[in-house]
Amino acid sequence: MSIVKMGKIDVIGLDTVKSDLIAKLMDMGAVQITDQSSKLTDEKWAAVSDKDGDDERATALDAEISRINTAIDALKTYSDYKSPLFITRRAVKKSDFTEVISNRAQIADNINDIMKLNDKLHVLREKINKNNTDLMAITPWEGYDLPLDATGTLHTAIDLGIVPAAADMDGLIRAISEDSECIFTREISRDKDMVYMIVISMKDEREKIMEIMKQRGYTPMPFKGMSGTVADNKQRIAENIESLQKQVMEVQGEIAAKAHMRTDMECLQDQLIMERDSERIRTNLLKTKRTFCLSGWVPEPCSKSVEALLEEKGCYYEYRDPEEGEEVPVLTHNNAFSTPFSAVTDMYSLPDYKGFDPTDIFSIFYAVFFGIMLSDAGYGMVLAIICFVLLKKFDLEGMTYKMIKMFMICGIFTVFWGVMFGGFFGDLIQTWGSTVFNKDITIPAVWFDPMEDPTKLLIFSLLLGVVHLFVGMGINAYMLIKRGHPMDAVCDVFSWYLVIVGAGLWIGGSAISAALVTPGKYLFIAGIAILLLTGGRKKKGIIGKVTGGLSAVYSITGYISDILSYARLLALGLATGVIASVVNLLGSMIGTGIKGAIALILIGIIGHIFSMAINVLGAFVHSSRLQYVEFFGKFYEDGGEPFKPFCKDTKYVRLVNDINK
Repeated sequence: MSIVKMGKIDVIGLDTVKSDLIAKLMDMGAVQITDQSSKLTDEKWAAVSDKDGDDERATALDAEISRINTAIDALKTYSDYKSPLFITRRAVKKSDFTEVISNRAQIADNINDIMKLNDKLHVLREKINKNNTDLMAITPWEGYDLPLDATGTLHTAIDLGIVPAAADMDGLIRAISEDSECIFTREISRDKDMVYMIVISMKDEREKIMEIMKQRGYTPMPFKGMSGTVADNKQRIAENIESLQKQVMEVQGEIAAKAHMRTDMECLQDQLIMERDSERIRTNLLKTKRTFCLSGWVPEPCSKSVEALLEEKGCYYEYRDPEEGEEVPVLTHNNAFSTPFSAVTDMYSLPDYKGFDPTDIFSIFYAVFFGIMLSDAGYGMVLAIICFVLLKKFDLEGMTYKMIKMFMICGIFTVFWGVMFGGFFGDLIQTWGSTVFNKDITIPAVWFDPMEDPTKLLIFSLLLGVVHLFVGMGINAYMLIKRGHPMDAVCDVFSWYLVIVGAGLWIGGSAISAALVTPGKYLFIAGIAILLLTGGRKKKGIIGKVTGGLSAVYSITGYISDILSYARLLALGLATGVIASVVNLLGSMIGTGIKGAIALILIGIIGHIFSMAINVLGAFVHSSRLQYVEFFGKFYEDGGEPFKPFCKDTKYVRLVNDINK
């Protein structure tokens, strides 16, 4: 439940240790190296130092990485590779990785071979596309039986062309026939766009006739490089396409035969990624002829290890606390239970470095809210089991790991609330008993059935919401006191405790004891009085203080709205039960006995998959909303930038020590 304290470290070292130090820092993955180029605007720094790094080498490495990625994609495309459900990095021992990279030259040769084959594929496909285009071009001329290379006789000219289908063909023919009687036109075919026609004219009149036709939309269709009839050319093109496709299949087979090389190529690509990142990070450094200057952020728990490394390399360094105005990256640390729920915080926004990380606190509320909203033991069991299997089957990392584990925990909480409310795939057990065995089976809820007593769940939901809001308000009070503003905590937070608790006891305290009503009234009045008297304390003038107090009291509408928002716990909880019961009802309507059992199973599988999917989504969205809007709205200061350490940010492999799995 904390934001890890950060320290700024400034380092000066000899150029002879720079490469090794950068490699060790990458292995350690504990320092976010910041850009130092802004210092070059200072004449003192600019006079003695320059920006480090080789941008050209980084660009060349990027190009090679892209090239390897193309080769890997080709292997995946043309082999029997099946994309897994989750993309995960495979664990590789450092010694094994080093052994693979030692064959770097051979891997590069294999990549070159694949790229040549891939280029050959592109050439073949371009030829196929060209032949297909030619085939499409001559197909409308199938009714033309003269050779395509025939352009006329000694005195006549033959022209093939197209005219838009919307053109006035009769008018066109009349126009070209007015000045010449020795002309022949024939429509070969037409489609929705074009008319394909032949024009035979005297050679000395051809130019004039073509000019008239072009004015009316005529476009000549020269079949360059083609000889023989349309039928001859169609057969030739079809044979070409067939031959080219066979060559494509052969080349694809050659690429597929190299599929076993993919893992080595992935290792090389990751090696190049690390080299590129090392080169890029150098651009954040400053250098002189013999020294370098490095600056970065280090989490306090890692400071001793970083300092030990710097001392080992003989570097001068200074480790200090952040200064006012510095943008400090944020790294959060949570307990084992709440760490998966940090995904919810990450999706919203990281807290400000000087703010408060509520993940350890809201994780309990989130799981409880999710469980109440889904509220079905059957759905909870399925969700928890699926997530458990995924965690065991796949070596998940990052956000995916957090989300899957969070849903597993929420599934367990759902089982608990399903038992409390008596829901197991809705009323499946009861429906099964009455439909299949013609017997009434009763499974009582451990606490109560929300379908029978929704008011009780509504009251419980609102009370749970008040507790949730009070915790958020308490965090706000804690932050105010910690920053030296205890009066603000009393006037702006504790006064609302009095108002809300007092109003609750005044209005509903009689349900518990009549003796609670009067104290509740006085608590409410006391809270309102504090708000009226102190709400405008920071405003100037009597009018400002009065309007400020009234404005503070008016904020009660916002608190009422926030509390009522927790009625969604009731709404979604009932929706799950209703949809599940409707699915069971549909299955029971087919009949009884074996027929009814089969119907319940088939309809139940489809219906409950749909019901579970839509209700899990609803529980996730609305549980998140209660955190983001109602809870975070009371105290949360967002806008933190994530801590991004310089590390081995590989794509395919995750390097582990040789003693690890």
